[in-house]
Amino acid sequence: MVEKNPLEQLEKYHDRWPLLKVRKSIRKIIILVNLIANAIISTRLFENLSITVIMLNSLVMMSEDPSDKDPPEYYKKIDYIFLILYTIEMVLKILGMGFVFAVNAYLKDAWNILDFVIVISGYLSLWSENQISEETGAVSSSNVSQDSENLDLAGLRVFRVMRPLKTISSIKGLKVLMQALLSAIPLLRDTIIILIFFFIIFAIAGTQLLTGNLKNKCFSIQHGTVHPMEEPLCGATECPGGYFCGKSNDNPNFGVTNFDNLMYSLLVVF
Repeated sequence: MVEKNPLEQLEKYHDRWPLLKVRKSIRKIIILVNLIANAIISTRLFENLSITVIMLNSLVMMSEDPSDKDPPEYYKKIDYIFLILYTIEMVLKILGMGFVFAVNAYLKDAWNILDFVIVISGYLSLWSENQISEETGAVSSSNVSQDSENLDLAGLRVFRVMRPLKTISSIKGLKVLMQALLSAIPLLRDTIIILIFFFIIFAIAGTQLLTGNLKNKCFSIQHGTVHPMEEPLCGATECPGGYFCGKSNDNPNFGVTNFDNLMYSLLVVF
C-alpha cells in the first residue's frame, strides 16, 4: 500500500458543497506552492546560501563602528538587503512547512521561533527608525533632539546582534550541540550551586579584609598629585621617595576592581 500524495487525494475528493471546482483549483495552487517551497528548503544549496548570508551579515556588523553617530548610508542599504534575504528564507520555510497548524509547522520548532523573532524585530527597528527620522525632521534640529535620536537608534541597532544566532537553526550539527548543551544544564545544577557558594565565601572574605584598600595610592608630598605608575597601590609596599600613601576616591579600572561591597567582590572573584 502506497499513501497518496496531496494532489492525488485532492483529485479523488468530492463533496456536495457549491463551487467544488473553484475550491479544488485554489487548493491545488496551495499544494503546488507548498511542494515547491518544501523542495527548495530541503536542498543543500538553500542551506549553504542561508549560512553564507549569515556569515556576510556578521562580517558587515564587525566592520561597522558602533561609536559612529552618523554611519554611512550604504550600511543602511546593506542592512535592508540582508533583512529582505532573511524574510525570503522565512517565507519559504513557512510556505513549505506550514505556519502553526501543520504537523511540522514552522512555529513548532523553538529555533524557528527565534528566527521569526529576529526577522520581526528587524522590521520593528526599521519602522522605529523611520518614525524617529520623521519626527526629528518635523521638529527643529536642536542638539538635544539629535542626541536623543542617536541614543534611540543605537538601542534599536542592538536587535541586529541576534542575527548570527540564525546559524544555529541553519546548521543541523550545531543545533544538536546546542540542544545537548541546554539538556546538560540541569545536570550541572548542583555543581553550579556549590561554585556560587564558594564565590560568595571568598567575596565576603575579600569584603572584610580589603574594603577600601584598592583606593590607596602614592601622592606627591609637594604637589599632591598621584604617582604616574599604572598601578600606584600602596599599603603593603612603601611609596618611593617624595611620595606618601594616601586614600583616593577612585578604585582601579574605572572603579570596577574593588572589594568595597559584596557585589563588586563577587565580580572580582568571578
